[in-house]
Amino acid sequence: MADLWLLALGFGVLPFSALVLLAAPAALRRHEPLVWGVLIGVVAFLGLAHAGAALLQGNAYLRYEASPEISAATAAGGVLLGTALGWTVLGRRAGSPATLRSIAVAAAIYVALHSVSDGQVLGEAYAGPLAPGYALTVVLVGGTLLHRLAEGALIAVPAVLDGWKPSRWSGLLLAGLLTLPAAYVPVVLLGGAPTASAVALDQGISVFVAGLEAGFAGILLLLGLVPRVAGAQDRRWAMWAGLAFTVMLLIHFLVE
Repeated sequence: MADLWLLALGFGVLPFSALVLLAAPAALRRHEPLVWGVLIGVVAFLGLAHAGAALLQGNAYLRYEASPEISAATAAGGVLLGTALGWTVLGRRAGSPATLRSIAVAAAIYVALHSVSDGQVLGEAYAGPLAPGYALTVVLVGGTLLHRLAEGALIAVPAVLDGWKPSRWSGLLLAGLLTLPAAYVPVVLLGGAPTASAVALDQGISVFVAGLEAGFAGILLLLGLVPRVAGAQDRRWAMWAGLAFTVMLLIHFLVE
C-alpha cells in the first residue's frame, strides 16, 4: 500500500506533465477550436458531472449525519460562493470577453479546487480504524496521469496560446499540490474511532468543496471557455468536447 504523503504529492505534481504542450504551440493554434472543445469537455465532466455527483452523494449522507437544513445550506453556500468567485475572476468587465491570461488564472483556481476535492478522496481511503489505502497499479497510475494531464492543460493551453513565457505561468501548476494538505483532512477528522460530529464535519467539508468546484466550473465554462468557440466556423469542437467528456468518464471508471 502506497504511503499517503507520497501518493498525494505525486498526484499534486502530475499537472506539470502539461508542460509537454510547450513543444506544440503551432499545432495548438492551427487546431484552436478543437483544442478549446477538448477543454470544454474536460471541465464539463470534472466540474459539472463529477463534482455534481459528489455534491449530491455527499449531500445525501450529510442530511442524515446533520440535518436537511444544514445539508442544503452547505451545498447551496458552496455553489453560490464558487459562482461569485468565478464572476470575480472572469465576469467583472462587462461587455469584454475574458482574456487568455484571465482564463489561465481561472483555470489554476479551478485546478486548486478540484485538487482539494481529490485530496479528500485520497485521504478517506487512509482514514478510520480500517483504512484500505491504495495499491499502485499500472492502470491506476496511467489513468491518474491522463486525468492530471488534462487538468494541467486547462492552464497550459491558454497560457501557450497567449505567448506567455513558461517562467511566468508554470507556477500556476503548483495549484495541484493542494492535494497534499487536503488528503490529511479526513485522516485527522476520522482517525481512530471518529465521533458523529467528526463524520458530519468531514462530509460537510466535502459537500462545500464540491459545491465550490461546481459553481466555479459553471462560470469558467460560460464566460471563459465557450466564448472562445462561439464564433468558430469549424463546429467539430462540439464533437471533441463530447469525446473529451467520454474519455474523462472512462478514466474515472478506472481510477475511482
